[in-house]
Amino acid sequence: MSDSSSYTTGGGIRVRTPGIPIKCWCGERIKELISKTNLNPYRRYYRCRYAAQRKLENDNHIFKWVDKAFTDEIQHLDYQVRMLEEEVQVLKATITSGPKIMKGGCLILGLGVVVGILMYK
Repeated sequence: MSDSSSYTTGGGIRVRTPGIPIKCWCGERIKELISKTNLNPYRRYYRCRYAAQRKLENDNHIFKWVDKAFTDEIQHLDYQVRMLEEEVQVLKATITSGPKIMKGGCLILGLGVVVGILMYK
């Protein structure tokens, strides 16, 4: 196996598989195996069960190194944490300036209720 963390479609287009793969495009589940090559001895990888059973090589079924999959997962989680931290900062700023916003919000809400009542009649 190569050092690739993606697969090739029938047309030869490289498609990146983000994170830890669960299913191959063909619908087969993923199997975790251990490399026995001289180039990558004992290195763990994910492989489509169908392709693994038939010992296919250079095909378009999922192949991804486990360490690369974990790195992708960690990077994705890091991104999500950063987005949540930014959202928390925005919420903290909103709470801190809350009374000012509430006064204007109550005025708008009050006008909305009055308009709604007038339209209902």
